[in-house]
Order: sequence, then C-alpha cells, then structure tokens
Amino acid sequence: MMALQNKLSAIIVDDHTLYREGIRSVIQKMTNSPIKIVDEAGSGAEFFLHLSEEALPDLVLLDIILPDMSGVEIARRLKTEYPQIKIIMLSSEVSEELISEVIEIGVEGYLSKLANKEDLEAAITTVIGGSQFIGRNVAKMMYDIYLNRQHQHSQSATKKTWFGKSSKEGHDAVFTEREKEIIRLLCDGLQIKEVADKLNISPRTVETHKSKILAKLGFSRLTDLIKYAIKEGLTVI
Repeated sequence: MMALQNKLSAIIVDDHTLYREGIRSVIQKMTNSPIKIVDEAGSGAEFFLHLSEEALPDLVLLDIILPDMSGVEIARRLKTEYPQIKIIMLSSEVSEELISEVIEIGVEGYLSKLANKEDLEAAITTVIGGSQFIGRNVAKMMYDIYLNRQHQHSQSATKKTWFGKSSKEGHDAVFTEREKEIIRLLCDGLQIKEVADKLNISPRTVETHKSKILAKLGFSRLTDLIKYAIKEGLTVI
C-alpha cells in the first residue's frame, strides 16, 4: 500500500484487541497523523493472510509474542521478502538474546509495551522519517544488561572497552569527554533533541558527534553500536 491521501499505510499485529485499539487511538489522535491504519491482525497467520503483494503496508507495528508464531519470525520473513516494509517491534519483555536477534534482523524500531503514548508517537515519527528508534524503557533494560556483562567479565583478560582500547573488530576508538556523555545519554534511551536539550547544544551538533562516534567504530547505524555494546559490555568512566 502506497501513501493514502498523503499518508503511509500501517498494520497492527497483536493478539490483544484492547491493545490494538489503544495503538489505533493514539495514532488517530496524533497531530496531522502521518499514517493510516489499514488493517489489524491477531496472529501471524491472519497477518500473512491479509498481506498482499499488490497492497503492501509501509509500516507494521508488530508484537513479539503471538499465539501461532513469534514476531521475531515474522520480522525475519518480512525483511527477507519485503525489505521495504518498516517494522516497529512491540515487546513486554527484553532479554539480551532477544535484543541481539531483533537488531540483527534489521527492524527499524523497538518499543516496550510499558511505553507511554508520547514514546509511541516518537517511534512512529522517527521510523517513517528514515531513522531508527529504540524506546527509553528498552534502552534502560539494555543498559542494565551492559552493566551486568561488565561485572561478569571484569576479570576476563580479553575484556575490551569502548573508551581508549581496541575492539575485536580492530577499531582503535578514543572518545572525547563530550562523545562519552552523548554515548551514555543515547544508551539511556534519549532521542537526539533530548540529548541536545540536556547538554545545551544544538540537535545538529549531537548528530555530528553521533556520526563521529559511529565512524570511529566503523559502524553506520546506532543499532550497530548497541549490538556491539551487548556483545562486548559497556565500561562506564
């Protein structure tokens, strides 16, 4: 489905009717809502039954836990067969394995079901704008994973850090104090504008710093850095 009346089409996939209605309500109440919900599904089978080559949605809001198949399985199939479809994963749980798998698949957004409507609006706006979105609740849980891994591996001789040492990939990453601040804030789930407001700098400056951080590690996306952090652990200075 291409844009309908200048709006992008979306399908909600979740087995809880009330939750689907809640998402629909939030989207309908968004100021100048950029998307139109064109369908809903309560299972993977129902979703694929509604999916049509002639009318593919622009966006899928996808629950991870469904009665017949996992949202991860659906996302993997979509990214293989229809890579142009953007995906925002909705999850009531977060684990290191799950995060790694979802990021590896290449979904555009990951949002906790504990998120508020402002976070959902931000996720939709960010993803359809061409960027990736990691919800603050998810990012906070990921940050806890980092710290746990740091503690577990503190005695390991092969332990690597982001700040001032080489990674397994061979990067020699040395970050400025400002870059370290931005890394921590991004890992805490803040969006670009929120980081800018907190550090009293412009969003453009934050974007520039983020680009430099990714370049130092040889990455192209923020989620690449997050995936690396999950595998290597985070050292807090």
